[in-house]
Amino acid sequence: MQKSWVPGALLGALCTVVAAAMVIAPPEALAQQTIRVYVDGRLVTFDVPPTLSEGRVLVPLRGIFEQLGATVDYDAPTQHIVAIRGAQTVALTVGSRQAMVNGAPQLLDVPANTINGRTMVPLRFISEALGASVQWLAASQTILIGSPGAAQAPPAAETAAVLPTQLSGQLVAVTTGDTPRIVIRHAGQDSTIIVTPATSISRVNAETHAGGSAALGALQKGDLVTVTVNAKNEATGIAATYRLSSVGRIVGVDRGTRTVTVSGGRTYAVMPDADITFNGQRAAFSALQVGRVATFSVVEGTNQAYEAHVSMPTASAAVTPPPAVAAALRIAAPANGATVGSAFIVQGTAQPGATVVVTVQPRLLGAMQQAQTTADARGAWQVALNVDSLVRFVSFPYVVSAVQIVNGVQSDPASVEVTVH
Repeated sequence: MQKSWVPGALLGALCTVVAAAMVIAPPEALAQQTIRVYVDGRLVTFDVPPTLSEGRVLVPLRGIFEQLGATVDYDAPTQHIVAIRGAQTVALTVGSRQAMVNGAPQLLDVPANTINGRTMVPLRFISEALGASVQWLAASQTILIGSPGAAQAPPAAETAAVLPTQLSGQLVAVTTGDTPRIVIRHAGQDSTIIVTPATSISRVNAETHAGGSAALGALQKGDLVTVTVNAKNEATGIAATYRLSSVGRIVGVDRGTRTVTVSGGRTYAVMPDADITFNGQRAAFSALQVGRVATFSVVEGTNQAYEAHVSMPTASAAVTPPPAVAAALRIAAPANGATVGSAFIVQGTAQPGATVVVTVQPRLLGAMQQAQTTADARGAWQVALNVDSLVRFVSFPYVVSAVQIVNGVQSDPASVEVTVH
């Protein structure tokens, strides 16, 4: 058997091991390796080099993991691999797309397979399992792997020639927290891009143009994004757009296949990691029930839903389709760009009698708080929020967003960005 593991913190040790690997690697190995791999700016070689398969870049699992000081156990009869370092464990089987990272299931883009006796895994899996920043530069057939805070690129002259200043594609992964990242798929390849506190983020409905400033966690897998990238592989701006299907009454739910059928016969396949809300609150797949009203955000050209908003219809909406929201939702205070204390009031206007759900969250973290109220007869509403329980950085921006629910229809969000002192 063989052994190895992954945490992002371990990548700092990779430079030393990489240097040793470069010393012992024969010159002909460098010449034969058409796909080059840089780790923290250093060129690395492997006995079985990275390769392209099904439009995905595959890299040697052992070659990456063992350089992190881990062990990899391989059971030949079952072709099962367990990589271990300390308390960290990664398990997968050759030929399967299913992996386990610290006991949590993770789906590979393509199955792990064997080439010349080495187990190869998708490059993106290295990013997700190790917490590393990973980028594939198709133009120069180059892989850049970087540990937090380390240089990620080969010499600047080469990077300037191949690193685009703007990327457009489909969002396939979002990581919030201490090392925020996004992964976008463009031209058939995945690119991992660093997100910093200085990154401007927006999310807008492509049809209604509603939306605005957004927290990183509000971006959803399947969104279409345009990302402006600097020479450090950091996003200076992320502009995301999405499309909602029309409102539909749920008439059928298959929990085994996670498919939902709405009035009119349309069927949606709800992804396992889809963002689901029920009356504006985060919810599980069980919120999708026959008789309720739902809208879905789907990956372009498919019926795969990465976002579902579910509501209870009113008595009047039970007979006829629920009407569209008439009055626009607006946040009147605080103003966009304002500085507030840890306890503050959010107020605005909506359709009279609408349910208003307000969310506040640090722009790059997944934590959030919500409050709910009802707009009065004039459409005015307000809620009190307190973010003392959320992890805060000095001058770290927060995003305050609100949605209104009328006759089972949830609106697009209105949002402002504030600084909490």
